[in-house]
Amino acid sequence: MYEVKLDAFNGPLDLLLHLIKEFEIDIYDIPMKALTEQYMQYIHAMNQLEINVASEYLVVASELLMIKSRMLLPDIEQSDADEEDPREELVEKLIEYQNFKAYASLLDSKKEARAHLYTKTPSDLSHYEKSERLSEDTTIDLTELIVAYQKMKTRVALKKPTQVQIRKETYTIQQSTAHIHSKLQQQQSITFFDLFTFNETIEHVVTHFLALLEMAKTGMIQIQQTEAFHNFNITKGVNYDFKS
Repeated sequence: MYEVKLDAFNGPLDLLLHLIKEFEIDIYDIPMKALTEQYMQYIHAMNQLEINVASEYLVVASELLMIKSRMLLPDIEQSDADEEDPREELVEKLIEYQNFKAYASLLDSKKEARAHLYTKTPSDLSHYEKSERLSEDTTIDLTELIVAYQKMKTRVALKKPTQVQIRKETYTIQQSTAHIHSKLQQQQSITFFDLFTFNETIEHVVTHFLALLEMAKTGMIQIQQTEAFHNFNITKGVNYDFKS
């Protein structure tokens, strides 16, 4: 014994819906005689092709014949007002099955559309979370707030576009070297701040610094600093030349 699926009918209800649609039958007012005849023709066609008819098709066939008989021989004991339509249960089944087919088609289309998508499972980012929290007893000094504000203000200022003017060099390293020599001839030791009146331009400051580096490199001077970022002392080196 084997099972054969004909014309994409998935059971007797599917066949009935096909017949109703093909013959343009009103599902709420089914002519049972015509529908039963068409249904039985399909059953007979399967038998002629020696195809085993599923029991569910035979069950529905018997239900159609019973409904047809009840409509031909109504119960005389009931009045017309109280008589129930024998087709009512069949109509409910057909409508329910029709809705299921529509929902199945909708879900199938969504499944097909979803097959074109790829979903990545969520990643565990908990190790990036910072669990540090300030204690309720933590206090912040006003000075620290001011320093933080100044740092942020400086960072904002650095991000702003600045205008740069390129000018011809007006103060040379040779002039700065001569100035340092003159200071060291007057004193055995001077500080970096001693070279300035604090009215100089940035160019003067940078030129003095470069001159000091060059003189220290050649051994003309020695530079000593006792603490980072503080003023430093300048003394004569082993190669200091008084005549320079």
